[in-house]
Amino acid sequence: MRTVRIDYTLRDDVDVAEVTAAITRFVAGLAAHPATRHYTSYQHAAATRQFTHVGSFGDGLTDLQAQPFFGEFTGFLRARCEHGPVVTQLAEVASTR
Repeated sequence: MRTVRIDYTLRDDVDVAEVTAAITRFVAGLAAHPATRHYTSYQHAAATRQFTHVGSFGDGLTDLQAQPFFGEFTGFLRARCEHGPVVTQLAEVASTR
């Protein structure tokens, strides 16, 4: 299984509500794809323009990344970021899940 964390900060001129709506659509697309094991998007409580996503994926990740919704969201997001998105590979140590 592959687990990643994606961190980014939106530019000041970006509509946060537009981005959160796009995130909701993106996560719905992920949920419908068999490669997705778990995916959660977080908005930082104290810094509402900062977001962190954490996702775990099994087989089929290449197919997932080739889906139209995936490319559309990543392009949409890159155009609105002040910093990032930065993708970090994670190795699980322990979990309650």
